[in-house]
Amino acid sequence: MIKKPFLAVPLLLVFLFSSCQIIKRDIEPLNNYAHWHQRMIVFINEKDSIRDGSAIFFGNSIIEGFDLKTFFPEWNTVNRGIVSDHIDGLIERMDISLGNAERAKLFILIGINDIGAGRSEKEIKYLYRKMLIRIAENYHYEVYLHSILPTSPRWKNCPPEMIKNLNRYIEKLAKRNGMTYVDIYPLFKSENSDYANEALFRDGLHPNRTGYALWAEYLRSVMK
Repeated sequence: MIKKPFLAVPLLLVFLFSSCQIIKRDIEPLNNYAHWHQRMIVFINEKDSIRDGSAIFFGNSIIEGFDLKTFFPEWNTVNRGIVSDHIDGLIERMDISLGNAERAKLFILIGINDIGAGRSEKEIKYLYRKMLIRIAENYHYEVYLHSILPTSPRWKNCPPEMIKNLNRYIEKLAKRNGMTYVDIYPLFKSENSDYANEALFRDGLHPNRTGYALWAEYLRSVMK
């Protein structure tokens, strides 16, 4: 009989099933690359740009590639996206990325790189919970959680069923934490499949200008 671990054991606990075992371990960070650190330097230098009422966009390359000044000229936007980032990357850089304004709007899109890296649904759900708990405890921001976008068939390590399962979970987390779920997945999906509408993407993963414009229009409708 295996004794239950103490609560102080970090991150994943040991769960025993009849056919498999999840080994207790720390989830390895996936953010040790030059661009991540270069962006962090930018964020440190721009920390004062986050003021009351700012609209902070927090996420991966899809966020970093969002030309916020063009699509939201009337907002004080702050881009905190980093190419190839993962959920644990957002957790690690939260203090530097999100500032300390009294009130702000926080738009989060993250998860596709975690899927592509081969993380399990259990790991990704755990990291999402950890991220949102940290945000809820430390920031009085209006939080808008985005669904993960569909991809084209060329991205074979990002199965549509897993994306849909995680989006359902993200929606539940949003409701549980009093946050707004922004479901942009249907906007970017092909009409006849669960894959991406290629007309809205540059490469089946990152939106093109048409895709970003559609996203911005939908986000404004959500804000109203």
